[in-house]
Amino acid sequence: MVNEEAGALTGRVTAEFIRFVFPSVFGLLAISSGGVIDGIFVGNFVGSIALASVNIAVPLLAFVFGAILMVSLGGAVAAGKSLGENNNDDASNIFTKTGISLTVIMVVLSVISLCFPERIATVLGAQGETNPLSSEYIWVIAWFFPAFGYFVWLNQFVRTDGRPGLSMIAMVTMTLINIVLDYVLIAHLDWGLTGAALATGLSFVFGGLLILIIYPGPRANLKLVRPSGSWMAVLRASYNGFSEFVNEASSGLILLLFNWILITQVGALGVAAFTVVDYVVYFGILVFYGVSEGLVPLVSINFGGRKPDRIVRFVMLGAGLNCLIGAVIIASLLIWPVNMISFFLMDDEPEIIALSVSIIAVMWPMFLFNGANIAISAYFTGMQCARQSATLAILRSLLLPVTLILMFWQQFGFMGAFYALPISEAVTFGVALFLLKSRHPRQIMK
Repeated sequence: MVNEEAGALTGRVTAEFIRFVFPSVFGLLAISSGGVIDGIFVGNFVGSIALASVNIAVPLLAFVFGAILMVSLGGAVAAGKSLGENNNDDASNIFTKTGISLTVIMVVLSVISLCFPERIATVLGAQGETNPLSSEYIWVIAWFFPAFGYFVWLNQFVRTDGRPGLSMIAMVTMTLINIVLDYVLIAHLDWGLTGAALATGLSFVFGGLLILIIYPGPRANLKLVRPSGSWMAVLRASYNGFSEFVNEASSGLILLLFNWILITQVGALGVAAFTVVDYVVYFGILVFYGVSEGLVPLVSINFGGRKPDRIVRFVMLGAGLNCLIGAVIIASLLIWPVNMISFFLMDDEPEIIALSVSIIAVMWPMFLFNGANIAISAYFTGMQCARQSATLAILRSLLLPVTLILMFWQQFGFMGAFYALPISEAVTFGVALFLLKSRHPRQIMK
């Protein structure tokens, strides 16, 4: 085991937390900035209907990235435990099998989306003028599903192998490429949503190539090897990563549900308003996931090294940092809502701005709880407590929000549906604290 990996087991807790978590946060901030800038370019150079059309396609991407994270993060946790046990051969074996499995899954999803873009857009709720735009975006972005899988797979495993700085460099570089391509393809060449999809897809291609060029070498514990043994290890790892699939895929389902409610009651302008809010909220939540993605390898490696006290300290740091970030996000949403929304829209769209501000006024309390929920779920994933992690994911991302959205919509109208999100997070937080009582690291290691 090289020094980078050993540091997670023996280095100062605060220093190792910073070394793993901060590059992950900055990297995901870079990616979220790229996504937000995508929205700014589309909203200002193509229009609010085009922005709504991209949002309609997002549930498909959520499903794709959910599958990618389920396999890659689950595999990375298994590899991290093996590295903590100083078993590099097993770690390299799961690394290779995970990459092969992801390639097959992404090729299948890509082919399906390329063959039926119009049908998929219709199922996702596209109507009228949004249908051809959503179909166009889906057809172009589907070519890059294998590149999405390849980048996330490499990114998760290099972080687990003690190279979080390389992960951050790749994500920042990818974001800069995305921004440059947005300007060239959307603002300069006027390629519309085709340009937006190409900018996103090509940035993932370049990000994956960068990791591939830099990562291999004597410092790397993980190597591509000839697969050996049962492939059930990938299934077990994916089961542990199932909570990540639930988080991603169900967020797409929630988005689909809101889009359907808004397009039937308010029209495309309602979807555009929620799209803007979604960009703003997405930026904040991705920071929480940055903390959790840095936390998972620290937990899994120390689980393999049988160091329960270090695990507790890492998790407390992660949950505390997420709560602090949540407070900053809440303050920003309450003080500057119009300024944040106006970045995405032209000056002559006051109705969309007003509706977006109203939605934010209802949704902001969710940031009181979701940072802690995401950190606790990351702890369970790192400790291979798949049932507990999946329970939290299903509660906060699927069961509670879907039920409450439909209930509140029927009782209080479309604006009432947005109250479902903060209430779901609050209830999930109570369940998370209950589950933690019986799943302390010392109890799990026994």
